[in-house]
Amino acid sequence: MKTINLKIITTVIISSLIGFGCSEDFLDFSPKGVIASDQLNTPENVEKLVIAAYAAQGNDNFFAPFQDLWTDGAVGSGDAHKGGGSIPDQFNIHRREIKSIQVAAGDENNELMWKNLYVLVSRINDALARLNKLTDAELTTRSQRIAEMHFLRAQTYFKLKVLYKYIVYIDENVAKTEYALKHNRELTDQEGWAWIIAEWRAAVAGLPATQAQEGRPTKGAAQLFLAKSLIYKAYVQDASHQVTSINTTELNEAISLIEGVEATGEFDLHPEFSANFECETESEIESVWAVMRSIDDGSVEGRGNASTALNSTMGQGYGCCWFNIPSLNLANAFKTDVNGLPLFNTYDDPPVILTSADVEAHNMDPRFSHTMVVLGMPWKYKADRIFDATYSRVPGIYGFNAAIKDQEQPESPCWRGTVAFFTTSRNTDQMRYASALLYWAEALIEVGRHTEILPIINRIRTRAANSTSRLVKADGSSSAPYVIGLYSASDVDTPDKAREVLRWERRLELALESHPGRFFDLVRWGIAESWMNAYYSTEVKRIAYLADAKFTAGRDEYRPIPDPEIITSQGLITQNPGF
Repeated sequence: MKTINLKIITTVIISSLIGFGCSEDFLDFSPKGVIASDQLNTPENVEKLVIAAYAAQGNDNFFAPFQDLWTDGAVGSGDAHKGGGSIPDQFNIHRREIKSIQVAAGDENNELMWKNLYVLVSRINDALARLNKLTDAELTTRSQRIAEMHFLRAQTYFKLKVLYKYIVYIDENVAKTEYALKHNRELTDQEGWAWIIAEWRAAVAGLPATQAQEGRPTKGAAQLFLAKSLIYKAYVQDASHQVTSINTTELNEAISLIEGVEATGEFDLHPEFSANFECETESEIESVWAVMRSIDDGSVEGRGNASTALNSTMGQGYGCCWFNIPSLNLANAFKTDVNGLPLFNTYDDPPVILTSADVEAHNMDPRFSHTMVVLGMPWKYKADRIFDATYSRVPGIYGFNAAIKDQEQPESPCWRGTVAFFTTSRNTDQMRYASALLYWAEALIEVGRHTEILPIINRIRTRAANSTSRLVKADGSSSAPYVIGLYSASDVDTPDKAREVLRWERRLELALESHPGRFFDLVRWGIAESWMNAYYSTEVKRIAYLADAKFTAGRDEYRPIPDPEIITSQGLITQNPGF
């Protein structure tokens, strides 16, 4: 359990910079002066502003969950249903789930997401502008801190890009008086990706191979995120968001970057899959980079993960609010054949995985029980704590399932109840190395080297096969018939077969991890419309409100630009197609 970490509370930072004190009669206190901007340009204060930029990474909340994009990545992809107390409860998320009711450009949560991400940009730009005014002699860490800020800025703009596509690019050299002149079509879609990639390159150039402090990124981490952005850029989209071509030059660079990091041994798969989802084993060898969280750090409620604060169950020790409910389609995806391989075309056929009895009747990929729970099964590695109907809020609408990757046991030292909700101080991974390996395999397929993915995919599946020791009942027997096998050369001997294997593996390995999440994979691959509408056609037989669901190509791949941004820009910022 962390009691304090790199992310110093913002209010503490500001207080230390301003030196402001207060007393009971502070309302009658006459200020003696205000701090001038130039007074912050000392090495000591600039270091504090860098910390403030890091601190802002944890200022997410369930209205704008920008460090865990579950409302888009999971609910928006068919891996999860909204959940909550009713369909109107957080209706903006319902819109993202069913798509047929347009995500309103005036949606205040959509505006908050845009605004909060640009607040991060502002913090980073301020730190960079002041770093640029110092010399290396004045601040010996200056070059490294500049690279760290480019890393954070690339992270932030990546999220803006996958959410909104056409965004406003502002760096530390743009004067505030010029903000009103900026608009979101200055750069094309491809030029926007190039802008973000340049940020990653600056981070790679200045970051060290190792960092003494947890939470500061390394060169290897920056290289993996650079590879990720190159892969996103490689799928060229037209004005209607449809993929028209794939740039193999960028994919080949991504391959070289990932292979280079792989050779260093800096990251690897953790031997135990569950270690990625508990606070006692956070930020170990599989964590490429994570947002730092803390608890008992001097702040009122700690710096927990507010992005997922809505997602706790109603079970004993929890109490609110049961959002992000795994879909039955996702549950069925973990069924395997006699050889332990996915069922692919028939995975979603009846019988459906609803209870522990259904689980017992099928071979199951072990990652099922690391990802979700159904009635009658142990609750997240707690053999004597059985998930029952009391955990669910409105099963008549959303069913009984629950997600567990982002949850902790109530007695966990990093679990904390706030005023009405619950958070965890477990660090929020923004990339696991498993994801990087899958990006590597994806790029290999699209450059014609599909047969080379076999050892990569099997490496991930072998780890899954070896991660069953904690998946047991109270009597010590296995929670389910876990059967997972390895692929053979014939399973990936054509690009289409290899592509199916890769995309399936990515879904199972990263299910309900929204960093950024499955929906963005579907958009990148150009299959969002076909996948989503096929999903709706089957899931509606089990979840009635999906009768109204429909994905519209050319619109639903991205969020609308918030109306207030368009209005205040006096039309310089233009809306995305279809809104």
